[in-house]
Amino acid sequence: MATTTAIAMDINDNEDIVSNTDTLIYDDEDIQLLGDDINENNWRYAFQEVLDDIHENKLDDGTRLLSYDNPCKIRVKKLGDTPYTFPLSNALCSRIICEHGIPLSLINTYDFCGTKVTNSAWEIDHSAVDFPLSFTAAIQSQTFEQLHLNTSDLNTEFYLNLDKLIMFGPCTQTKVYNFDEKLFIYLATVLVFLPSYYSGGNYRFIDDNDDTDDVHRHTFNQYESDNSKPFILIVPSDCQHEIEPIEKGFKLLLVYHLVSKTSSTHEFYSLLSKSNNNSMNIQNIFLTQRLNHIFTYWEKNLDKMPSKILIPIQHSLDYTPFFSMLFRDKYRTILQLITTTLKQLSSSSSSFLIYSAILQQDEPFGNTTDSRLLINNLKLLNTTNDFILDLNIQHERTVIPNEILGELHMYIDAYEQSGGRQQTLSNGNVVYRNYSKFHVLVIIPYEYQWDLLLDDYSFACHHLSYMLSLPTNSLNILCLNLLECILRNKTLSILSFDQLIRYFIQLYNRIGLTTKLIQLLKILFQHKQFKDELFSNKILHYWLNRLVECFHSWPMFSMEFLDLFRKSISTSMPTKLNEIVQFLLQFSHKTLGTLLINTLLRYIFKRRGLPRHILLSTCCSILHLLIVDGSYSMDALLTLAYNIIKRVRKTSLANEILDKSFKMYLIPMLINIYRDIKDKEKRIHSKISLSPAFILIYEYCLNTLNYYCISTLSSSSPLNIISMNEALLICPCTSCARLQIFLIDPKNSTLIYDLSLSLTVDHCLRHTLSKFPMLSIEYKHDPCTGREQTLIISKYGYEQEQKQLCFHLRRLLLQLHQI
Repeated sequence: MATTTAIAMDINDNEDIVSNTDTLIYDDEDIQLLGDDINENNWRYAFQEVLDDIHENKLDDGTRLLSYDNPCKIRVKKLGDTPYTFPLSNALCSRIICEHGIPLSLINTYDFCGTKVTNSAWEIDHSAVDFPLSFTAAIQSQTFEQLHLNTSDLNTEFYLNLDKLIMFGPCTQTKVYNFDEKLFIYLATVLVFLPSYYSGGNYRFIDDNDDTDDVHRHTFNQYESDNSKPFILIVPSDCQHEIEPIEKGFKLLLVYHLVSKTSSTHEFYSLLSKSNNNSMNIQNIFLTQRLNHIFTYWEKNLDKMPSKILIPIQHSLDYTPFFSMLFRDKYRTILQLITTTLKQLSSSSSSFLIYSAILQQDEPFGNTTDSRLLINNLKLLNTTNDFILDLNIQHERTVIPNEILGELHMYIDAYEQSGGRQQTLSNGNVVYRNYSKFHVLVIIPYEYQWDLLLDDYSFACHHLSYMLSLPTNSLNILCLNLLECILRNKTLSILSFDQLIRYFIQLYNRIGLTTKLIQLLKILFQHKQFKDELFSNKILHYWLNRLVECFHSWPMFSMEFLDLFRKSISTSMPTKLNEIVQFLLQFSHKTLGTLLINTLLRYIFKRRGLPRHILLSTCCSILHLLIVDGSYSMDALLTLAYNIIKRVRKTSLANEILDKSFKMYLIPMLINIYRDIKDKEKRIHSKISLSPAFILIYEYCLNTLNYYCISTLSSSSPLNIISMNEALLICPCTSCARLQIFLIDPKNSTLIYDLSLSLTVDHCLRHTLSKFPMLSIEYKHDPCTGREQTLIISKYGYEQEQKQLCFHLRRLLLQLHQI
């Protein structure tokens, strides 16, 4: 790009400066300063500011005088070869209508009073009339100039197609017409108001795509302008046209359609993106420089930017993308500036990929539950010699609002407010203009193109597995890019991290320890879901050991893994302490495993040796870990074991010792330690001696249980279940009254009911029994009929239950080797 030069001027404070031009001249140094402060916090604001600075040039010029100096002439085929010059006489108009006229269909068949509207307009097919080539060329030239299609690479892709000549006769009613027979076939409609002798008949086209209240902006009164000159007006296709009453004469109108040789909207975008428009003004050049700084920052800081961004190139009021591109210059300028900017980047042309796509909502309007925004029908606009994904037309990709720039709020409003609005076309077809689809630009770095696959996680993994299975090394970079996209993706709810670790190991075996692979490993360690599953996913533990074996040669690996472990235990303690212990017990790398255990101990005992706030369960889990690990001194283990025994002895009552200490913590701890030691012996094929700390806890528990088994436990709980006052609240029926006496009688431990037919029908007793879960209920059935014959209700004293618990725990200790 040529460098512009700043003009230096001496300006006095008291002097008024008057400029004869509105052209602003910028210095490249001034432009450069604007890009120095682009960062991850303000890039979005800077990008949005550029989009807002692109001024929209709507269709506000209205009707223009056609630049044609020769007289307008027409030749009617059934009236000979003699050309007729406009304005045409009323007699000639009537004759043409008689020879070729077909009544033009009305939209307003009845007026607001209910009176039937009389049709007074006729259409003459284009095959029945002929106009000079110079006249048609003038119309096309002015149309292309107004729509900015007059460049060398665009003017050959579009042409004007004469559709019909319309003659409006005298009438006393306002009529509404639709001049287009089919929707979405033509890019624009060109109306030529021919010189005519008539009065009245003001014209107005109804623009449904206009979001302003200025309804008079599209009104044209040829009678007051100049009836002897042709005028031209370019309007969107399929809009409605209003003709006011004509007092006398005939109003003549030519209808042309702008047609493109491209067969789809994506080809139309591709054609516009490759256009060499050299008419960029100084403001657009300045905006291009600002975009250049933003994309340069994005290219150098991929980890701080979104994986892709979406820029709408269709207004929320436009049900066709052609309207936005042809009649709203803002979107076409956006496309032009972005494609120009990316071509100017100093790096390779494939640093960014530009797609045109359709943005839509996957749920119907009125049902926003679990709805999402997605893009589909992606088509690549720029070309490259590098590997590019070939996405079919049905491929979909979920997008998040953070990835959309521009007028997102307008699209959300359109989704929520304008669903299901019907419109009946002139041909009788009904379309629903629910604004459910919008065209957008998708800009994505070349390295992140795999992100477009990540709606289907299994599909992405299939691609990665396939590329890793090939013997060639030319796909290694693509494999790294795909793995990075999977790790960075924010829409995937479930990831298989054991599978991802296998990919890390395969890549390490193929390319070794590279900077890119280390960067991806850091991303893995920072992944929130990976931290959550680090201790609970047992399948992941095996592959983590394999990962440590591969990457332990990296000097910073231990530090990164320790940092991951610290962050994980800070969010998992104390609810996942047992899972942390099991994770550390199966960790195969001895040195790193010791560091992890020390990290856990520092986190738990960070204030003093054995702080009081540490629970007994925590101490038992730590002792379990240290005994099985076998790396710590005997004194440290005995100190921790004595502390556990001391805490248990503080509980004076025997029932609390049995229930809250032995049953819940100590006996399960001894069983798990013994089991893990035996498993470790099988793995290392060597005998391991039991730790003195284990024997100390074991003997303390066994001696205590032996004492309780041969002695009488003191219990202050009688065999009555409820108090006298509570018994008065029980149902007073006969069956429940017996149960009431049984519950408050401490000497009676069993109650037997002889079930009768009335009892099986009356569920009162059953309902009352459901309120006392501490009772033992047993039904005895008749061996012949199978019916319930006897109901036995029993209650046991707490002392007897404690006796049974003592014998059970003692039996577990004595038969520890059989568990």
